[in-house]
Amino acid sequence: MKQDMKLVAVFDPEERSRKVVIPLMQKLGYRVDGHHDAEKIASRLAGPYKADLIFLHLAVFGDSYQQITEGLGGLDLSGPGKPPVLAVTALSLSSHSRERLESLGCSVVLSRQAPVMELVFSVNRLLFPKIRELRRYTRIFGGFPVSFEHGGTLHEAEIYNLSREGAFIQCAAPPPEGARLQLRFVLPDIGTPIEVETLVNWVNQPEGASDPLSPTGMGVSFLTLNAEESSTLGRFIEDRT
Repeated sequence: MKQDMKLVAVFDPEERSRKVVIPLMQKLGYRVDGHHDAEKIASRLAGPYKADLIFLHLAVFGDSYQQITEGLGGLDLSGPGKPPVLAVTALSLSSHSRERLESLGCSVVLSRQAPVMELVFSVNRLLFPKIRELRRYTRIFGGFPVSFEHGGTLHEAEIYNLSREGAFIQCAAPPPEGARLQLRFVLPDIGTPIEVETLVNWVNQPEGASDPLSPTGMGVSFLTLNAEESSTLGRFIEDRT
């Protein structure tokens, strides 16, 4: 094993989560040091720990927001020489709560229900902070439903990620490259439906079982987004970046 490979320390007391995270980190080419005993994890975090990145499931500290903040407050996760911390929680957090956790030393806080690719991008961004995504517009992860009609059939799918210029739509049977589709979706917490004509730029349809790192679906560009819809979409993305 190459010694220059990045080391990811996985502090996770939940077996189901570890069975996803540890193989994923290894598949991405990182060395992994896994820990699952909740009592020992807190003591390890409190002392000096050599790693390039810490993956921390906040269930280590308890099930409530108060327990988590008290647990994080007793540590010095952002001191000199400390690795960045990617935290995952099963709790639904407000923006204020998320900022509080970040002030206690978490570099990034993700929901346990976040798409796998959001985890992948967060890991890579923290391990290689000089890398910048070469896209014209900021792209965020979606995870909300979208519908479109193709071949006389209404299809229900999911927006996997989204930008001002287009989206990746996760669906079992994507239309072919070059197809024009009318998408309809509702932005979470906004409620105003957006209907936009799109062009299928590319299709990902791997053979065999779908890989979470390469989901089946299509990349589309927006063709007819009016000024109001563009402004709404822009505000939605800015509020989440």
